[in-house]
Amino acid sequence: MNQEDRLESISQALSIPRVGRHIFLCADQTTPKCAPREVTHELWAHLKARLKETGLASAPPAWSGKPGVEPSPVEPGRGSVLRSKVDCLRICEQGAICVVYPEGTWYANLDREALDRVIDQHLVGGRPVDELVFATTGKSR
Repeated sequence: MNQEDRLESISQALSIPRVGRHIFLCADQTTPKCAPREVTHELWAHLKARLKETGLASAPPAWSGKPGVEPSPVEPGRGSVLRSKVDCLRICEQGAICVVYPEGTWYANLDREALDRVIDQHLVGGRPVDELVFATTGKSR
């Protein structure tokens, strides 16, 4: 499999062509400012587990990220949400912080319960959790 086909396979396994939302969580920061690293690291683990449990996220192929491993065919994923752990979202207050795209909805003061509300109401239901939102891309509050 050439490099282009390899990336296409990973993209398909992760459901990238079918994804409707992408959540970025400030977690496991190099220099924690908005929330303790232990807290954001635990939230990241919780987000990964919940997205897997609900079937919202698809897993990459076992050979992804291992350039020396010969790829094998994989089934396309069925997930609808991508997740990314970021070192910093540059707010640096009232964390943990996350943003959900394509809406560009920013959330603050996340703990496990609040993150579950974002997952259930916004990622699954398509409705932002208004009382947790502090900014929306392209709109002022």
